[in-house]
Amino acid sequence: MKYFVTGATGFIGKRLVQRLLERRGSVVYFLLREQESASLDLLYRRWGASRSRVIPVVGDLTAPMLGVCAMQLEAIRGKIAHLFHLAAVYDLRANEEALERANVHGTRNVIAFAEAIQVGCLHHVSSIAAAGLYDGVFSEDMFDEAEHLEHPYFRTKHESERIVRREYTLAWRIYRPGIVVGHSDTGEMDKIDGPYYFFKLIQKMRKLLPPWLPSIGFEGGRLNLVPVDFVVKAMDHIAHARGLDGKTFHLTDPNPRRVGDVLNIFARAAHAPPMSLRINPQMFAFLPGPLKQAFALLAPVKKIQHAVLHELGLPPEVFGFINFPTRYDCREAQRVLAGSGIAVPPLEDYAWKLWDYWERHLDPELFVDRTLAGAVRGKVVLVTGAADGIGKAIGLKAHIAGATVVIVDRDAGKIERMRQDVGAAATGIAFHLCDLTDFDAVDALVRSVLSEHGGVDILINNAGRSIRRTVAESSERFHDFERTMRLNYFGALRITLGLLPSMRARGGGQVINISSIGVLTNAPRFSAYVASKAAMDAFANSAAGELAADNIVFSTVYMPLVRSTMTAPTELYQHVPMLSTDEAADLAAEAIIHRRERVMTGLGAFALALHALAPRLARVVMSVSYRMFSEPAGARRTPAGAPGEPAPAPTPDQVALTQLMRGMHF
Repeated sequence: MKYFVTGATGFIGKRLVQRLLERRGSVVYFLLREQESASLDLLYRRWGASRSRVIPVVGDLTAPMLGVCAMQLEAIRGKIAHLFHLAAVYDLRANEEALERANVHGTRNVIAFAEAIQVGCLHHVSSIAAAGLYDGVFSEDMFDEAEHLEHPYFRTKHESERIVRREYTLAWRIYRPGIVVGHSDTGEMDKIDGPYYFFKLIQKMRKLLPPWLPSIGFEGGRLNLVPVDFVVKAMDHIAHARGLDGKTFHLTDPNPRRVGDVLNIFARAAHAPPMSLRINPQMFAFLPGPLKQAFALLAPVKKIQHAVLHELGLPPEVFGFINFPTRYDCREAQRVLAGSGIAVPPLEDYAWKLWDYWERHLDPELFVDRTLAGAVRGKVVLVTGAADGIGKAIGLKAHIAGATVVIVDRDAGKIERMRQDVGAAATGIAFHLCDLTDFDAVDALVRSVLSEHGGVDILINNAGRSIRRTVAESSERFHDFERTMRLNYFGALRITLGLLPSMRARGGGQVINISSIGVLTNAPRFSAYVASKAAMDAFANSAAGELAADNIVFSTVYMPLVRSTMTAPTELYQHVPMLSTDEAADLAAEAIIHRRERVMTGLGAFALALHALAPRLARVVMSVSYRMFSEPAGARRTPAGAPGEPAPAPTPDQVALTQLMRGMHF
C-alpha cells in the first residue's frame, strides 16, 4: 500500500511515517521542502528503512499543487491509497499571516493536489482548536457550532477543516488531537508548548521551596493532554478501518484533568512542592468584561504582568488555557479503537518521563552559557579592594574568564605585589590606586576609568573595613562607626553613583555589593560593621526598583567569614573554620553568572528565615553564641603584630559551635 504524507518531518509526522512503514509492503511518499534536504540522513536512520520505501517529493505546502512537478504528479497518480495531511503551523504565538498561509492556503493546495492524483482517502489532521473556545461539550459531529474563534490559530484551524468538509470532492476523514505532549514511553518532545510552559515555574518552585511545603496554585479549566504515541497509533488504526469516510474523530483523553491537577502531577514528577491551596480564576467572572479589559490595558498592569511572565518564563497566551471552557466527546474514536489496545494512558504513569526529558533536553537553561566566561567575556569588571584577599581572587577569576579587569586598591605596595604576581598575564588588567574614603579621589577614579574603558559593565564593591568590638566597649569610640560607614557605605555609594549614568547609557550593567552574613545573623560584636553593610543593602534594594527598566541589576553577596588579611588580626579566628578566598570568589561569580539579587550560604538562608519567623528565638541563639565567646572582664586586647600573650585555645563547646555555624561571625 502506498501513502503520501505532508508534515512528515514534524513531531507527529515522522512518527506516523515510522508506524506506516511497519505495515508489510508499505511505501511512503512525503513532501519535502528543499531546505529540509540536509536532515534526510537523520530521518532515514530514525525510520530504519531504505530510500526505495520512503521517497521524498520535493515541493512546498504554500505552492499550487504543492510545487510538485508534472512528471512526479503523473508518476503517483492513482497509486496513493491514503494521504495524511499534517503539515501546518501549530503555534499559538505565530503571526496571523504565517498561520493563514500554511493552515488555510496550504490545506486548499493539498486538496487540489489530492484530487489531481486521485487519492483513495484524505486524512486531515485538524486540532481541538477548531472548536474555538466553545463553552460546553463539543462532540465529534459538531463543527459549525464552534465559538470564539478570534485567535488566529483557532480561526485558521477551523477554516482549514471547513475547506476539507465543503470543498473536497473525494473521501476524507478528520482527526482532532488534543494537546499533544511527549512520548509516553520515552518522554521525547521537540518543542515547548502547552503544559511545558509551566515547567519552568515548577522548577523555580522546587529550587525555592522544600518539597513538603504546600504552595498556592490555581484550579482552572480542563486540559486535554494526549501523548504523541497514542495519536499516531490511533490515526493509523482509524485510517485503515472500513466504513468511516466523512467522519471526524477526537483523539482526546475521555477524562481530562483540571489545570491545577495537571500542575500537581508534574510537580510530584519534579519533586516540587504541591499546589495544595488552589484559587479558581472563575471567582473573578462576576466582573464585567469591559472592566477587566480596561484594567488589563493599564500601563502599570501591563508592565507588572510582563515582568512576572518574563520571570516565570510564561508566554501571555498561556492565560487562554487557565480557564479553558471546552470538553471534547470522543465516543466515536473510542468505539473504533475498542479492542485494539490503543488508549490514552493515565498522565500519572508517564508525567515523570515528560519532565525528565524536558529537564535533560528542552530546558532553556541548557542552552544558556552558565559559565563565568559566558557572563564576563569582553566586558569591563571593576573590583574595589582588589589587590589582596577576596577582591584579588574575584579579579583574577574574571580576568581568566576573559574580562577586562580594573583593580582598585588604596595600598600601593599590595598593588605592586599583585602586578608582579600576575606578571605577563597582567595584560587586560588595569591597576588604580585610590582611597575610597577620599571622595575627590573616587570622582577622579571614575573619570579616569570612563576615559580609558568607556564604562564599566560590572562593579564589585568589595573594599571594606571590619571592626569586632562590643557595644559596651564602643561608648567612647563613635569614630569606629564613622570610619566604618565612610568606607563600607559612603565610599561604595560614591563610586556606584559615579558609574551608574554610564551603565544606563550602555544599556545595562550590574552592581555587586560584597556584604556580610552578619547582616543576616545580626552578629553580636559587629554592630558598626553590620550597620554599614546593611546601609548599602538598603540602598541597593531601593535603587533596584528604579533602575530595573534600565537593565541594571543590583546583587548582594552575604559573605561568610573568609580567611584573609581582614580576619587575620582576630586570634580567635585562627581556630574557626572559614571559606578560602577562592571559595568566596565563587560566590561572587555566582552573582555574576545568574545575576541574582541575593547570594548566600545555607547558614545565611537559615539565619534569614529564623529572624523572620522566630525573631525571639534568633536573639536567644545570638545571645548564647555571644556569651560563649565572651572575654573575661579586664582582658587585654593585643593589636595585630604586637607582642603579647597568645589567645587561649578554644573550648570543646566553642569548637562544636564554630563547626556547626561555619562562616558565622563570633
